[in-house]
Amino acid sequence: MPFLIMLAILAIAGLAYLKTPTGRGWLGELRVKLTIGKTNPGISYVINDCRIRVSEDKTTQIDHIVINENGVFVIETKNYSGRIYGQENQHEWTQVLSYGKVKNKLYNPVKQNKTHVYNISKVVGLDVPVVSAVVFVQGNVQYISADGVYTLSGLKRLLKNGCGYKLNTTQMEAVYTRITQANDETITKSEHI
Repeated sequence: MPFLIMLAILAIAGLAYLKTPTGRGWLGELRVKLTIGKTNPGISYVINDCRIRVSEDKTTQIDHIVINENGVFVIETKNYSGRIYGQENQHEWTQVLSYGKVKNKLYNPVKQNKTHVYNISKVVGLDVPVVSAVVFVQGNVQYISADGVYTLSGLKRLLKNGCGYKLNTTQMEAVYTRITQANDETITKSEHI
């Protein structure tokens, strides 16, 4: 009986965690991880939670990077509920909840990911395309007017079809090596924030 009580307490604690912003973010990133899969050498390379020091006092954290024959994809995950309203050049987008009673502002994730793409392009330093992909895990993209915003199924199509540029195995491996060498896992989440 004590085992069942402990199991019930852990289940309740786990569910409570998944309702927090951190828990929802973790769950969204897990869903993207499952969508993009794992590294398959020579075919696809995946780096999750990439942290790069861009200067002495600045770091960047990238949710996911996929390198395949179709390019280098820098993926920012968003797991927001409700309606999201935003345009490509706006500084802030709006999340609308409770039938319009609650409105929250969020920094434009397309602009956020452009910074990630810029930093990865500097690390890669090769003439290969680096593509931005902002993924709304809950699929609520119908009120967003911006290029580079996808649902999970849209992300799958992007990774499969690419951007019209092909990388060979040597290029993929070179990009993967450069990014993994720049990935600094000693950067803590609080240090990055």
